[in-house]
Amino acid sequence: MTIRKFYFALAAGTLMAGAANAQGTLVEIPDNVQVAPFSATADDVDDWDVYNSDGVEIGEVEEVVGSDANTPTALVVDFDGDGGYPDRDIVIPLDQFTQQDGRLILNADAATVGAMPDWRD
Repeated sequence: MTIRKFYFALAAGTLMAGAANAQGTLVEIPDNVQVAPFSATADDVDDWDVYNSDGVEIGEVEEVVGSDANTPTALVVDFDGDGGYPDRDIVIPLDQFTQQDGRLILNADAATVGAMPDWRD
């Protein structure tokens, strides 16, 4: 039983450290860099409203971030605290978004988003 607790604590600590370091590996993308999934520049994507799959506005894009200055990999969304989503800025991978009818749709539920890393600028 003691060994199991040790391994659980070790695994939990590793996951928390990974989430804490996630932001440290990301940089803000310059305004003129293309964000391919949306056929738009980072400047265009900034301030887009974000909606859940039910069409409810849940936040706004604050930043486009990536692994280097020319490689967008995620959006920082400023959530309003609506629809069960947390009221904070969260880093969300680009593959969690789609565009439908001119809207940016987040395809992750509130619980999934709540476990994603915060963005602190």
